[in-house]
Amino acid sequence: MDKHITPEPISVSVTVLSQLFLYLASLKVDVDAFLQTLGIDPVSVKSADGRIPVDTYLLIQDQAAEYVHDPYLGLHMGEFFEAGSWSILGYMMMNCKNLAEAAEKSGRYQRIIGNLIETRSQFQFNKFKAIFFTPPHAPKMSRHCFEAAFSSSVRMMRTLTGVKLSPLEVTFIYPEPASTAEYERIFCCPVRFGQKDNSMTMDMRIGNTPILMANPGLLEYFEKYAQDFLAEMDRKNELTRSVTKIILMHLDDESLSIDKVAKEMSMSVRSLQKHLESEGVIFSDLLKDIRERLAKKYLHENYSVEQITYLLGFSEPSVFRKAFKKWSGVTPREFRERSFSAVNRI
Repeated sequence: MDKHITPEPISVSVTVLSQLFLYLASLKVDVDAFLQTLGIDPVSVKSADGRIPVDTYLLIQDQAAEYVHDPYLGLHMGEFFEAGSWSILGYMMMNCKNLAEAAEKSGRYQRIIGNLIETRSQFQFNKFKAIFFTPPHAPKMSRHCFEAAFSSSVRMMRTLTGVKLSPLEVTFIYPEPASTAEYERIFCCPVRFGQKDNSMTMDMRIGNTPILMANPGLLEYFEKYAQDFLAEMDRKNELTRSVTKIILMHLDDESLSIDKVAKEMSMSVRSLQKHLESEGVIFSDLLKDIRERLAKKYLHENYSVEQITYLLGFSEPSVFRKAFKKWSGVTPREFRERSFSAVNRI
């Protein structure tokens, strides 16, 4: 039976947090003290080119919104975009000849700043729509993430070109908030809520807008750096891929634990934990994530609950049902029924 399912762990570059920290500082917030209230060492989220697990990023962002009582924190965070906010990707875009080239580089090297939010484009006549979405194994998150991504993108266009460019339309899947004034102020275009996608629609001609500090020589230098950076990232993720393979091999073992995986890899548990953390991964989260995605895959393929219970190493069906309800908010039966209903509607 095919258990090959190894998505890249989700992590975020700490440089993205620099926008949030600048915003908090503008409100006279002691950022280090705030982080310490969350049990987070400030040094761990401020190292150059460092990465943090997605759960840590979401925790900091959501707690910051509560700390400063700002329901529009994502929008305001985006207003503090600087080239360095997007690590080497930002510097590369700053040296492109125009926005079209910058957008191409962004799509190619997006992983440098994280893999929580991805984009795809749709083209129609003289417009293009950038659709923002999360991968299937991403955790649930508040609206701050998408709003920060949109606000940052608009701020980036304006900063790099010196022109107050705006989308033609912005859409969010979320319900309309109590006030839309901040959305209208920042995006300067119609903003619609409760839509099918999180998206920004742009005029195609915007791509021809020149970038103020374009430098072909520096672009070549930064792109080479970006290529090396991604290659190093892939090398660092080798341990996670190895652990994932071992988990998949022994997934039907009810007593599967980090101790057993560490023993098979001839490592101490502490050493394995430390190396996984350096790749933005926690073993228990990885094991849960693999089980959850395989459970959904098997339900799609019409395996019985009893079969899935055995395949995923649960002691009995009731334990699996309870775990699945906690993961997805619905029972295995409800998930299967919804899946078949969705297929029948296509």
